[in-house]
Parts: sequence; structure tokens; C-alpha cells
Amino acid sequence: MDWISRYETPISEIFSAENKLKLQIEVELTILKALGEIGKIPKETYSVMKELIEKEPILLERVKEIESEIHHDIMAMVKAIAERSEKYGEYVHFGCTSQDINDTVQALQLVQAKNILLQSILDLKKTLKNLILENQDVVQIGRTHGQHAIPLTVGFKFANFLYEISVAENHLKRTTINIAKLGGAIGTFAALGTKDVQTIALKELGLEPAPISTQVLTRLHLVDFVFSLTTGSCVLERIAKEIRNLQRIEIDEFSEEFIPKQVGSSTMPQKRNPHKSERICGITRLVHAQLNPLIETIALEHERDLTNSVVERVSVSTSVILYHFQLLSLTQILSKLYVNKESIERNLHFLKGKQLAERLMIELTSKIGRQKAHELLRVLSFEKDFEKALREDETIKQIFSEEQIKELLIPETYIGLAKEISLEIAEKFAN
Repeated sequence: MDWISRYETPISEIFSAENKLKLQIEVELTILKALGEIGKIPKETYSVMKELIEKEPILLERVKEIESEIHHDIMAMVKAIAERSEKYGEYVHFGCTSQDINDTVQALQLVQAKNILLQSILDLKKTLKNLILENQDVVQIGRTHGQHAIPLTVGFKFANFLYEISVAENHLKRTTINIAKLGGAIGTFAALGTKDVQTIALKELGLEPAPISTQVLTRLHLVDFVFSLTTGSCVLERIAKEIRNLQRIEIDEFSEEFIPKQVGSSTMPQKRNPHKSERICGITRLVHAQLNPLIETIALEHERDLTNSVVERVSVSTSVILYHFQLLSLTQILSKLYVNKESIERNLHFLKGKQLAERLMIELTSKIGRQKAHELLRVLSFEKDFEKALREDETIKQIFSEEQIKELLIPETYIGLAKEISLEIAEKFAN
């Protein structure tokens, strides 16, 4: 499909049909090994079947051919394995149900995906740390409700982003997706009469056994995993949205890299659109859209129904692939982000001192009280020339000299602990 191929990354391979079949075979063989160890089947079954499959690999085409006849994907895979040996093939899938294989394979896929995602998040965090350090002294106007607020530093802005992606990272780390089950038809181990196969096989695969299950694992762990991707994606959208907004012509503080032959519009030759950041924001809508169908799979009927199957086939891989694409894309954007210090300086002084009204209020509080100071400065802020209005106001004149007023209206000296906090965040959360 063209849409998914456009956003594929190396993580996509985890969810390919070829990798899924490889993992299914690995799980089935590991179960054979465990069955042999506890004496449920001939001990040599595992080694014989493993050797036969290595000599003549199971082909995806053959599995699909069988599935077209019997209309059951797992049983098609089982039959394809069993074909390798008339004698030992009879033991393939012994004591198992399809969902034993599906849930175990999905756990293996998500463990692989989680490791890749965490590495990509770490790369993004390192890029953000570099931006913090490079811009720790660049004073920028802060904005609330789209209006100029008080100054901060560019480093402080990126430090906030670093902290937020670290929170999302911790959510992903805490997710429990290395859990599987091999309890058979409804999770009671009736076919085998023992948990030993589950214990041995899952340990071999690097997974943990679920304390209890029906035919399927609870979907809560899976939903929490995708929820962590969704919240992480929203953080990436927040960063990308800031780049988009600050690339507006009238602001012009940040901008994406624009290569010499790049085209911004088919009809407006002058356009330089922040299209990569816009794409990240659009993808978040898709990632978010995968979560609700997955939440609804928590309420499966009785010991299991099939309504989760199609949802998980689409939503889990889609969420992972798109989130990984966002991580790689944003890291690339930030690594080449242009910080326009000239525009930042211009915008910092755009209100000609009004952006320092809070500072004046704080200084006036000890003289006339906070409420009176607030009202006085609110009224004076309506004047076009704020500094002149301050110099001419009778109350202000009695408290501050003209030189003091000038000093209080220097935005670069009213950044609080922005620099210290930024460096603290960079040191604490980038690694």
C-alpha cells in the first residue's frame, strides 16, 4: 500500500509476513523442545524438526497456499511445519491453541519494537540536549494564549520538550509487553495438565508467563503499550507545532532546513513550508485514531471472541511504524533546525517594554501593594509608548529614576532561572 510505504522505517520489518512466520516457527519449535524436556513427546522431536526446517525452510507461499484451502492462518502454518516429517510432524502444536502462538509472537514483536523505539527516543533526547546547550543564552519572548508573555531562553523551551519526551519515554519503558501464555484452549492447561511447558518455553524465548488468562491474554497490557505511543506522539506533535508556528513569516524564529532545489508550492514559487513538521502533526491524528479500537478489544466476550484480531493486525503495527517515523523525522528536523537570532531579538523587543510589566509590578509591590501596582501598570500598558508613560506617571516617578526604569525594561535581564533549569534538565534527562 502506497500510504504505509511512504512512512515505513526499519521497524516495519518486525511486522512483515516473513518475520511473523519466522517467529511463529520459532515459538512452535520452542514448545516442541519444552514438551520433549518434560517427556510429553519424544525428546528428539525438537532437534529433528529444527534440522529439517533449517535444511528446507518453510516458505510463506506454502503457508498461504494451505490457508487458501483451510481458511485458518495458524493451522496453515502448523501444517506447513508438520509436512517436514510424517513421524515428528504429528507433535507440532501439541497442547496449544492458536492464540498461544499469536499472543507469544506478538509479545516477541513488541519487545523488538520497544527496544528500537527507546533507542530512537534516546537519539531525539540527545539532539534536544544539543539544542539546549547551543541556545542556553539566546533570550526569546515567551508566549501564552498566542500573546507575548515574559522572556525565557530558547534553551528553556527545548528543555521543556526534553522533559516531556522523557516522561513519555518512561511510560513506554513501564509498559508490560513481554508477557505471553501457553495455557491452551481457555487458559486452564487442560490439554497438558501442567504449566511446565509454558514455564520452560517462555523462559527460552525471554518472555514472562501471565499469572492467568483465558484463551487470550488480557488486552490491557497491549492497550497500555499503544497508549504510551499515543502520548509520545502527542509530545512530538507539540514540538513540531512549535516549529511550524515559529516559522510563520511574521515570526520567523525557527525554520526547517530548506535545500536549494526544494519546492514549497506548485503555484507560489516563494513558499518555504514547514512540511515535515506539518506531517508529524498529521501523523499524530492517525496514531491517536488507533487507540480507541484497541481499547474496545478489552471487553472480549466470555473466554474469547475474534473481534480483537482485525483491530490488532491493523492498529498495533500502524501505531508502532508511524510513531517510529515521527521520531526519526523530528530528530532529523531538529538536528538541522535554523534558529534565527535576529528575528528572535526583534520579537523580544516588539512590545517595547510592555513585556516586562510583571517585573515592574513585583518591584512596585513593596511600595504601593500588589493590587494597586497591577492596576496601575494595566492602565499604563494601553499607552503606545510604555516607557514614556512610566517616566511621566507621578506614582512611578516617586519610586524609580529614569535610569532604573530603563534597566527594568531590559528583557535579557529578566529570565529568572531559565538557564539554570535548562542545564539541569539537559544533564538529568538527556541520557
